[in-house]
Amino acid sequence: MSTNQHRLRDVEPRLSHRDAKALFFALADEELPPPQAQAVRSHLDGCDECRAGWVRYEQTVQRVRQVGREKAPAALASMVLTRVKRERRFGLRKLHLAHVYYRFPVEVLIPVLLAAAVAAFLVMSAA
Repeated sequence: MSTNQHRLRDVEPRLSHRDAKALFFALADEELPPPQAQAVRSHLDGCDECRAGWVRYEQTVQRVRQVGREKAPAALASMVLTRVKRERRFGLRKLHLAHVYYRFPVEVLIPVLLAAAVAAFLVMSAA
């Protein structure tokens, strides 16, 4: 293998703007593997548009991290937990009913019912 082919194989493909911006979240949280983080940083070094977006995103993340955490009032926390438990208990029934309602849209159901009514009328009138 020539040295040019070897170098081409080792070079990371350049990221598109969309791919780089999609990785901002993981980059800010330092969750990217080193090669991928390096690819994003290389893209940011060469792309003014993405670099400006990254600066805005990083500033926003830093501001959010500086906000102190507040504890919810006990009454609110209790209401939320009660509602979550109720949804878990009855959620399967609601999911099943939603599946039944949306599985046969009205636009499909009406012609089928009309066809069945016409077929029944023809069968009864032929007898």
